[in-house]
Amino acid sequence: MGPVAKIPGSTYRPGYETVADKIIEFITTSALQPGDRLPTEQSLGDQLGVSRAMVREAIKLLTARGYVRTRRGSGIYVTDNEAPYPHATAAIDLSMPVDPEHILALFEFRCLQEMQTARLATERITLAELRSLEEIVARNRHGADTSQWDIFIESDVAFHQGIANASHNPFLAETVAATFRLQRWAIKIVTGGAPGSILTAADYHEAILAAIKSGEPESAVQAMQTHVQTVMADYQYEVRRLLTEHIDRETELT
Repeated sequence: MGPVAKIPGSTYRPGYETVADKIIEFITTSALQPGDRLPTEQSLGDQLGVSRAMVREAIKLLTARGYVRTRRGSGIYVTDNEAPYPHATAAIDLSMPVDPEHILALFEFRCLQEMQTARLATERITLAELRSLEEIVARNRHGADTSQWDIFIESDVAFHQGIANASHNPFLAETVAATFRLQRWAIKIVTGGAPGSILTAADYHEAILAAIKSGEPESAVQAMQTHVQTVMADYQYEVRRLLTEHIDRETELT
């Protein structure tokens, strides 16, 4: 399994995570203090050279991690401390290296946690969060239909993180973010190889969203479970294909 770990693209990072880092840097360089208000999403987007939608996803991630908080109709504020949920962050410090031999176990872990976030999100999601998910799913479908990998992957991560945030459980929200960070290279392998994988994923995203909109937690859980298990199967398919190609090349050289 060794060659798989060296597949190019393993350092992929979704755009909204990079924007989140820039917002943290902005807070630091601007010497903003706990309780200080940040510029609006549009203003931040203009300053960072990104879209308002990208800033919105970054703010959701920073909210889940405890760096900022939002007040409806008021704005975005620096939290009173570096992380209002320090125990949540500490409890899921997934720092162990994840090599290809462990990636299937990580998929199993991800499946369990996302089944739970799907259930809770169906029960707790706000109208604003639902509208945001609809926009993300539309962007995800566009990326899949047009084979625009960057758009698809960015919206894929935003979709799953959006559901985790809608669970309104900081432990689950941070765990989903951490798991995706560990799985980046594996997801890149899947989207780059398995036939029709991104179209199938987009279908599942729409099915999960439909279940959440209908207020059917069991259907959302089932759709999420099938989705993650399908991605895992696609990953295994692509790994086998890459290994076969590697063996064939080695055979040709001998």
